[in-house]
Amino acid sequence: MKFSDYAQGLYPYCSNGMREPAFFTALIGNFIQDATMDACKILQREEDTRYRYIKGIRNIQIKDAKYIYHHRDMDKFSDWIDDRMGESDSYEAVDKWLNDCQIAHDKCYIAKACSTLLETILLEIIQGSGASSGNSTNSEYDFALIDEINKKIKSLPQPVKVPVPKEATPEEHDYINELYCAYGDAEGKNNFTKSDLSIYPEYKEDLADRRIDFYAAESIHRGVMELGNGGLANQFDVLKEETYDGVKDTAKRTHSNGYERMLAVMEQAVNVTVKSYVLSESPYWISGKIKKGVCHQLVNDGRLKWVKKKNE
Repeated sequence: MKFSDYAQGLYPYCSNGMREPAFFTALIGNFIQDATMDACKILQREEDTRYRYIKGIRNIQIKDAKYIYHHRDMDKFSDWIDDRMGESDSYEAVDKWLNDCQIAHDKCYIAKACSTLLETILLEIIQGSGASSGNSTNSEYDFALIDEINKKIKSLPQPVKVPVPKEATPEEHDYINELYCAYGDAEGKNNFTKSDLSIYPEYKEDLADRRIDFYAAESIHRGVMELGNGGLANQFDVLKEETYDGVKDTAKRTHSNGYERMLAVMEQAVNVTVKSYVLSESPYWISGKIKKGVCHQLVNDGRLKWVKKKNE
């Protein structure tokens, strides 16, 4: 199914009276994560261009499809579709449309089927088959393939846990030093060092927790390189990129001190959706602790800082 067929199929039931360009924005805007909308270039196209996407006069380019797919929020889109069908009392009509298109689905999960169908259409565009795909067999095959892949990922064994060394290693120097800066910023102390931890036991406990998080992420870092003889080695970079995209705005905001900035980023990290990280379907390969540890690795990379100088 082409994107234009999908959009025009849902338009009578989910547009709520809006014109085609606005409906395009609503479709894509509700399919991607809130934090990534401002950077989604396709949503910034002219009204006439968005109209052409709906009508099939212009096709979505692969680079735009990749951005949308990699930043998708399936639950958000399903909720939006469900609300639109509820407002227009069109559950049965959309169910019939899916049946007419020979899209296999559970009648109790119509909104989820619509969400998965759009995901499949974007995958077909990325793979270069979206323009020619017009039969239902391909769509049904994609649904089955996605389910099979997700099941296999969920069945992956746990990665080997990297133990937390008693003493910090050289690889930990940068993020621990930045934590010391955050602790000192909170206490109005310019040169906070390891020796100060005995005076501030709450920070000693905090540091111990942060080191556990760091090594939870490091276990994933080493684990992905071992999966498939290195075939998934880039997935840790994907995880870092997704995490950074999800927390960078929080890090940019004004905070009372560096410690509060760090805490705010960690709270945000736990809630970040990392859909393009293929191992996110496995509970062993993603967790809040792992995502917090990734933030410390981003500090090591110089992409996050807890205490900013006046000119930064």
